[in-house]
Amino acid sequence: MTVRHFTASAIIFDDELDQVLLVHHNKIGKWLYPGGHLEPGQTPAEAAIREVEEETGICTEVLIGPIFQHPTVEAHPTPFAILEVQATDDEFGEHRHIDFIYVLRATSKEITVQLDEVSGVRWVPVADTAGLDTPPDLPALLAEAVRWVEIRK
Repeated sequence: MTVRHFTASAIIFDDELDQVLLVHHNKIGKWLYPGGHLEPGQTPAEAAIREVEEETGICTEVLIGPIFQHPTVEAHPTPFAILEVQATDDEFGEHRHIDFIYVLRATSKEITVQLDEVSGVRWVPVADTAGLDTPPDLPALLAEAVRWVEIRK
């Protein structure tokens, strides 16, 4: 049986959509967007916001379009994408992550790096991400996220 964990990640753009906030992940050894496992009782959007603040010190909010509203239900922000990826670690070995990826807007600017998980945090021009040591799909995913945000403006 395949073991799957739910995770949440965040793509954070500057106001002009030309820079993205990336972290250099210690375990993976690559530049990527912040993210991590959902904690018990936490929604995916809450986890994405928490992970960004833990790893970078930056406060954020989810960028969303209109969501369904009705007094008998609670609606949650729709993620930009939900991807399933292979993961490996010492605690669980090989498993899969179902990753809810949100696009967030920074509401604070001061970066505080959490060195336990990441060795660096920086704003990177979206156009320059292809030249960084990233997962191979990251530059295309970021370009699509820019288009996703522009459609919702």
